[in-house]
Amino acid sequence: MLYAKPGPNAKGRSIYVNVVNKPDLGIKQRLMYEGKEFGTFEHVVVINDPTNRFASNRTICFSKFRKEAATSGGDLTEEGLPVITVE
Repeated sequence: MLYAKPGPNAKGRSIYVNVVNKPDLGIKQRLMYEGKEFGTFEHVVVINDPTNRFASNRTICFSKFRKEAATSGGDLTEEGLPVITVE
């Protein structure tokens, strides 16, 4: 897990992760956090976590997930990030 932000409509969290075991799932992205560059990561994906299930995890393991619509309307540096919901 890289970091988490409040989720859409203030429900849960949006968790930014660098997926190393499924490299085809994420995209290379430069991430900003609170106006500062956080870093560039090779396989970034956003996990939709409406119930804060992963809020305190350092790592997240999953095998079943579904793809959601890519992020839009937020920070321009994050446009098009893949979004998934872990099942």
